[in-house]
Amino acid sequence: MSQLRRRRDVLKLSALAVAAVPTACYRAAVDPPLLSEAESAKFFLQSVASGDPRPDSVVLWVRVEDGARGGRDLELALTMALDAELTQALELSADAENMVTAADGDYCLQVRVGGLQPGTTYFYRFSYTTLDGVARSRVGRTRTAPAEDSDAPAKFAVMCCQDYAGKYFHAARHISEQDVDFVLHLGDYVYESAGNPAFQAPTDERSVVFSAPEEALELGTGDGTYLAAQSLSNYRDLYKLYRSDPDLQALHERHPIIAIWDDHEFADDSHGDVATYQDGRVDETSPARRAAADQAWFEYMPVDYSTAPASKLDKQGEFPDNFAIYRSFVFGQHLELILTDLRRFRPDHLVPENAPPGEVFLTAAEVAAAFDAEPHGLVPYVDLDADAYAEYRAALSDNAAALDITSESLRGNFSAVWINSALASVDDASLPPAIDVTDASLERGYAYHCIGKSQQFSRIGSRYVVAITPFEALAQKLWQASKGKSEQLMGAEQRAWFLKTVQDSSRTFKLWGSEVALQPRHIDLSGIPAAPDDLRTQLSISAEDWDGFPNERRALLKELASAGNVVILSGDLHSFFAGTPYLAEGDEDTRVVELTTGSATSTTWLDSIQESFSQDSKLPMSVQLLVQLVPSLLRDKDHRPNPHLAFQELESNGYSLVEVGPDDVVMTVRTIASKDVATAPSRLKKSLDALFGSTRFRTRSGSAELEQEIDGKFLTWSREELAFQ
Repeated sequence: MSQLRRRRDVLKLSALAVAAVPTACYRAAVDPPLLSEAESAKFFLQSVASGDPRPDSVVLWVRVEDGARGGRDLELALTMALDAELTQALELSADAENMVTAADGDYCLQVRVGGLQPGTTYFYRFSYTTLDGVARSRVGRTRTAPAEDSDAPAKFAVMCCQDYAGKYFHAARHISEQDVDFVLHLGDYVYESAGNPAFQAPTDERSVVFSAPEEALELGTGDGTYLAAQSLSNYRDLYKLYRSDPDLQALHERHPIIAIWDDHEFADDSHGDVATYQDGRVDETSPARRAAADQAWFEYMPVDYSTAPASKLDKQGEFPDNFAIYRSFVFGQHLELILTDLRRFRPDHLVPENAPPGEVFLTAAEVAAAFDAEPHGLVPYVDLDADAYAEYRAALSDNAAALDITSESLRGNFSAVWINSALASVDDASLPPAIDVTDASLERGYAYHCIGKSQQFSRIGSRYVVAITPFEALAQKLWQASKGKSEQLMGAEQRAWFLKTVQDSSRTFKLWGSEVALQPRHIDLSGIPAAPDDLRTQLSISAEDWDGFPNERRALLKELASAGNVVILSGDLHSFFAGTPYLAEGDEDTRVVELTTGSATSTTWLDSIQESFSQDSKLPMSVQLLVQLVPSLLRDKDHRPNPHLAFQELESNGYSLVEVGPDDVVMTVRTIASKDVATAPSRLKKSLDALFGSTRFRTRSGSAELEQEIDGKFLTWSREELAFQ
């Protein structure tokens, strides 16, 4: 029993202080009575949570709320034990007896408990003395990481993208029932929007209502108007609502979590402190909104900021360096888990959302320097600033509103093909004649419409659906001009830390927790008759993740492949993918294994793109129809756009289980139908376990091959045959 009575160090990690604050507030002369479980729950509406387990420490989290005491600070006490009944209690430092949580931290408390034993399960409970008696939180369970020399395997769950609107957290409940050491959350823990019609379908039972809607950001138009979080109050409302869910509470009460954010904790498709809702129509830089999102995440997520490079939020510091959440964890001899932040420090998307479709981004001289042979799809262009083409500029400017383009953008080199098409859409006989695009004297280059941009203010052709050859030509130009900064999603400091951590790790496997996917997802429409002429080429479906930063992806792949035994765990895509992304055709050996986990509740990838494209009335019907073919186009065996892509599940929600041992990494994909995710627990027709399907994958130490278990045997993915053999 002497080991159990060792003193423990308790360090408070709140927005207020670095150490617990002893106080005599609310101390009664006699022991107050204990409140019932139901009465106690009213003070602990978000229950408890734990996170960031290390061999000798873990972070505990709680929030207490007491309207009877107004905006006053509230005192809490902690009990920690080796058993669920809390009879084998540990002797904690005196600070744990009297901890204060404050109004300006939304009454959230994070406590880093040190001096613990490795690989050990602990139980904990917080107590708060109300005016009527002692309220006690539910008992939470947590577990420390194994010792660094432990040979024990690690097992954990991976989840991401848990929208609340109209969806239920069955995945969280199912994870709570699994025997895992921790839960890795890859972001989109909350969604900032309340009823975005593009992907959310709120119901009376499951909807987001802000307590201060007048502080929220109003987006959309007409019947599609909706609100998004903007103020600190708005963002706090999201976390309070999500954490009130009993299934998510069950997960947090049972397992420690290791979390990173993605975009929706701030704004969809964001970079730094910039949102993209308006697709370039206005400047959406919003430092105040980003600061509010940061503070809410800091208050509600149980993160250990005591170990560099992580550092707690400095509200007076300069963005983006005033907060760091990228960090790594060691679990015994066989696992180092490395988390990166690919949102805070990243640059803008390479194609500006407000770029005019006709603007030339690669001149004839630049094309000659970039390509050994003339690429397909070059277009003739003219200089709108030249006197010879002044009448075309004037005509375009006069009809700018009808063309949904700004007059100010009609400068410099513009595609003659686009000019002709734009003016042909205007019913005006006085317009100048079409430019002769066969004129051999006209220089030829790439304009933004060559990438796929048909509108000036659009995510299509900028963040989504880009033609690969011209896009990568633009990427290469910007990469060289900026000396790599144009694609540095991590920022310089984080990038150096990340690569050093990977290269220096002595663990058997290095697992990279990445919010966004590294492996390409391309389609080839060159042989599809139904495709419009300008889309009969190779396309990348997204340029918002690593597909939009191809040069940096190649640079990282070289480093990761050379380190050996690197496995990427990614999220964000609302679908499950498994594959072996490689450097380039002819260099498939420079590769790693990547396992992408689908969304826990958010609209699945296939449903999302189908709904999104079908709602865009400006897109040709042929494009909307092509979206239905995406699943088969990704796996097209004739054009082979993705030889690395071994598995895809685009229509299901779920999570993954990962086991890491001395010989291999095994990932089990646990899928649930989206219709069941939209069904309340009380209305499910099957047991929870029966709702989840299972598919197993493996990669072995010393190999960068991916295997799938089929009929009880693990078969290896063949990039040549596009099949498991």
